[in-house]
Amino acid sequence: MAHLSGRDQFFEVARSEGARYLFANPGTTELPIFDELADETGIELILALQEATAVAAADGYAQATRRPALVNLHIAPGVANGLGNIFNAMWNRSPVVITAGQQNTNQLIQEPMLAADLVKMTEQFCKWSYEVERPEDIGIAMRRAFKVAASPPHGPVFLSIPWNYLDQQTDTDVPPPSPIDHGTVAVDGIEQAARRLLDEKQPLIVAGDEVARAGAVNELVALAEAVGARVVGEVLHSRMVFPMDHPLWSGMLPPVNAGIRSVLEQADVALVVGAVMFPPFFYNPVGAVPPNVEIIQIDPDPYQIAKTYPVALGLRGDAGATVRALLSKVREISDKADEIAARVKSYGEARAGAVAGMKAAVEAQMQKDPVSSFAACAAIADAFDTPTSVVDESVTATAAVRAALRQREPDSYFFFKGGGLGWGIPASAGVQLAQPDRKVVAIVGDGATCYVPQSLWTLAHHDLPVTVVVLNNGGYYILKSQLLGMNQKAVKFDKWPGMDIADPSVDFMSLASAFGVPSERVEKGSEITSAVRKAMGSGGPFLLEVPIDGTVKPMG
Repeated sequence: MAHLSGRDQFFEVARSEGARYLFANPGTTELPIFDELADETGIELILALQEATAVAAADGYAQATRRPALVNLHIAPGVANGLGNIFNAMWNRSPVVITAGQQNTNQLIQEPMLAADLVKMTEQFCKWSYEVERPEDIGIAMRRAFKVAASPPHGPVFLSIPWNYLDQQTDTDVPPPSPIDHGTVAVDGIEQAARRLLDEKQPLIVAGDEVARAGAVNELVALAEAVGARVVGEVLHSRMVFPMDHPLWSGMLPPVNAGIRSVLEQADVALVVGAVMFPPFFYNPVGAVPPNVEIIQIDPDPYQIAKTYPVALGLRGDAGATVRALLSKVREISDKADEIAARVKSYGEARAGAVAGMKAAVEAQMQKDPVSSFAACAAIADAFDTPTSVVDESVTATAAVRAALRQREPDSYFFFKGGGLGWGIPASAGVQLAQPDRKVVAIVGDGATCYVPQSLWTLAHHDLPVTVVVLNNGGYYILKSQLLGMNQKAVKFDKWPGMDIADPSVDFMSLASAFGVPSERVEKGSEITSAVRKAMGSGGPFLLEVPIDGTVKPMG
């Protein structure tokens, strides 16, 4: 038996699980952890000035590495601060291991300051939430936390560790890591699925985030080409699930049932791979799935299969392993090569026409002052002449961002499916740490930036060369556009209570300067591309403010 303190167990597990960083904001109940960092632990502290930014940075790192990230929060108020981005991590299915110090167990009966039921606070957003009951159990609990976070479906987990346990000496052994192969294949239905995709004339593939997490983007491309299927991304997919410049790519499913239904009506069979099927944002009384389309669903999580809509065939298995097996079977039995090649060619020609139309629209809009979000995003994308990863929290401009991007490498696009603001800039810090050899650009809205301006300090403090582009339309545009579509009082009186960020407007350049980040305001659309290239080549963090047209138009 080893003679180990709680903090010894904490760091031994973290190191053996491959954690390189601890994303954190310090607090009293976690002081033993931070004290240990004064010695050589093999783990680097990434300091955030507020807990929500620590969680988002860990989320970005976990997504970009496809491995668990470790983050520490400070007891009840810190956990509360982090909950918004824990919620985002849940929706993103990001394997984030979250720890927090609880008050000393010897005084919990006195209801000491800062203490609360941390498990109850976090359990609805985490795969597993637990408070360690004995100092000897810290190693076991930490090991289980990493295992659960990394097991499909991935997601955040939470551990509450009482302060006094961290320094208490115990005679205990920390269990070693266990290699676990999660690459299961749903064998029985593979041939049936392959034949259905080959037999129909209009197959469609709905690509979900699980494709990216499983490292199966290239295999899905090969499958789509082999069956001649158009590909759409799941509603608000948070990863790069298919090359955005591929002839078969048709963009993202809209976040409303009627829009989803209109896409599915163009298919006779739809293969849903590793996607949540189908969560709307806006209410619409019709169902998302029309009766004429057969659904084949692949997911590692049995809960997701036929959760809301029935399927013709459900395949429980790892998205990557199952797609590879399906591709192999399709190639084995396919006898329609010419027909499929002609279909792929026609889809490519249609997409080429759409891209040409988009370019013409961008050129026309680029002459306006300020430019539209659509034109601004196209100009930003034109600046990417080296391998670049994009972290997107542009909110109302997200459709424009996705239309403009030509990302083709896996793990080069990241989004926050949960929708809780205050994620993008800190997440870009985590992505840059995970991808030190790539350029990272965060495209964020002005409202989202105001949630986490302190995350700029983390970029400066750790010298992370992230380019932050703030698209500034002067308010919460998404709310205005929704009210416009609903023809409410705000439209009648042209008053938008709580939706303008004005009187005073935010000085983003001064804000960046306060946290040690150089900045520039780009007034003309024609200067956006060169400004982004300059910022990306600066060698450090840089903020660009880009004013965009705030004229209110209905969503859609």
